[in-house]
Amino acid sequence: MREDPAHLLLEDEALTEGLTDEEAQVLLSWLLDLAKDADPSQLAHLRRLGHEITRLSRDYGVPVEEVIGLVELAWGEEEVQGLEA
Repeated sequence: MREDPAHLLLEDEALTEGLTDEEAQVLLSWLLDLAKDADPSQLAHLRRLGHEITRLSRDYGVPVEEVIGLVELAWGEEEVQGLEA
């Protein structure tokens, strides 16, 4: 039986450790949206990605939204909010 993506992400307290409530909400919403159609191996990758976004934001003071924007840019998303060339 497949584990619920929401449960996997929401139960991981370290995923948002050191983020403000607002940043944590943005990160979790983004990850949960991606996790809807993910297979189990992708869920583990998304979780690791979430940890790295948190680390970058916390350690370097980069807003979560900007790190997510960079990830989306790397994935080739057409409209990345919050980033300007």
